[in-house]
Amino acid sequence: MANVTHSSLTGSKLHEPKGVASAAVGKVYISDGAGSGNWTYLPIGWGNYKDDGAAQTFTTSAAKLQNDGAGTDTDETKLPREIRGLSSLWDTATDKITPITAGDSYTLRIDLPITAKTGTPTELEFTLDVGGAAGITNILVTRFISVSKTPPYNISVGFPVPCGTDFKNNGGQIFLSTDTGTIEITKPQVFISMLSSGNI
Repeated sequence: MANVTHSSLTGSKLHEPKGVASAAVGKVYISDGAGSGNWTYLPIGWGNYKDDGAAQTFTTSAAKLQNDGAGTDTDETKLPREIRGLSSLWDTATDKITPITAGDSYTLRIDLPITAKTGTPTELEFTLDVGGAAGITNILVTRFISVSKTPPYNISVGFPVPCGTDFKNNGGQIFLSTDTGTIEITKPQVFISMLSSGNI
């Protein structure tokens, strides 16, 4: 048998992990615990979506937060490699968070520039709903935010979320309502960062 240097081995002659010669840039080998495995992208990446539309007014009746993603701070260049250039984490047509896979987890930060108010609202109710309906039907997260200051000012809401089947199938919608009076929000921003994948 001829002597062959290790650096010259290719394909099936390579030690595990097999397939490294043809693995795509940025992929890592994940063992399946049964003597094999797969090449996959690390479950990391983020998207930032900045609205550039008109001011949105919220009342005591919950309404969906809109974000057209047309603002200059919108950035999808660091999306998870699995979807980069193919899809998004925020759907600007339906104003929904669009997770990749059931079983994923994400961290979210929503920036809400308060630009005006009427009456004397003191609290803004923030709801992340995964029911997919026009109103609130399946609450995943609720937050109560003080809005007693005099506008303009900015508030940010941040939290981690798991992605179950409803979230994957229906997307996530953000609803806002006041305890009294109205609040005006102009050019909100939604930041979505992947923490882990349901595929690993």
